[in-house]
Amino acid sequence: MAEHPHLAFPAEHSSTVAVVQDYMKHRSATLDLVRESLHKAQERMKWYANKRRTDRNFLVGDWVYLKLQPYRQTSVALRKNLKLSAKFYGPFKIIAKVGAVAYKLELPAGSKIHRVSCISAET
Repeated sequence: MAEHPHLAFPAEHSSTVAVVQDYMKHRSATLDLVRESLHKAQERMKWYANKRRTDRNFLVGDWVYLKLQPYRQTSVALRKNLKLSAKFYGPFKIIAKVGAVAYKLELPAGSKIHRVSCISAET
């Protein structure tokens, strides 16, 4: 069973022993390869995420749908079968713009959802 070298050594290390110098060069090359692979993976993930992303801007008075997590759906609309419940609820009216993607919504009186929400889709 081969042991994997520990990569947490300081980058600037000099030694008079040739084996240690070779190890440090190999370690540095391995770390560079790992960093490059991680950077490529991050860029690929970013490209796929941005491929489907759209910028949406809403105005006060617009009607929008709200995307809710399954445990929050019961406070907005009662469903007999939660497995088949809707993904988006609404439409709800925008009362005020709070941030870049956060809006204050006019929700039903009995709902247990915070009135300031990030909007997922429009009507």
